[in-house]
Amino acid sequence: MNITFSKNRNSQAITVEEFEEFEKLISLKLPEDYKNFMLEYNGGIVNEWEFVKHINYPKGEQGIVRLFSIEYGFAGMEQMYRTYFDLLPKGYITIGNTYCGGNIIISLNNDETYGNIKEWIDDDLILDLSPSF
Repeated sequence: MNITFSKNRNSQAITVEEFEEFEKLISLKLPEDYKNFMLEYNGGIVNEWEFVKHINYPKGEQGIVRLFSIEYGFAGMEQMYRTYFDLLPKGYITIGNTYCGGNIIISLNNDETYGNIKEWIDDDLILDLSPSF
């Protein structure tokens, strides 16, 4: 399944240096596929109605709606990192959210979960979304 994105309002492209600055902030290395996406799109909003096409939500009840940007635009990764640092499972950061308000999180743990994408809902419900970005 391919998902297409539109850029977030007030967002703009980032440089490799800006991406690396974010990695320094979180003291972790992000997966290469995610890095490539961010250098091309720097987050974005899923194009209308495509958020319903996720395998975990076959009836379209929810799904990926937005991926946060680094440095520029609404709901930046830096702000989300600071907001959710102590709330998320260890080794995960939030990279976006779902239609119903869940957080899309990515594992940065140095184990077999590295790069896994999950949905985390505030009541600590965690759903698998994808083994990689």
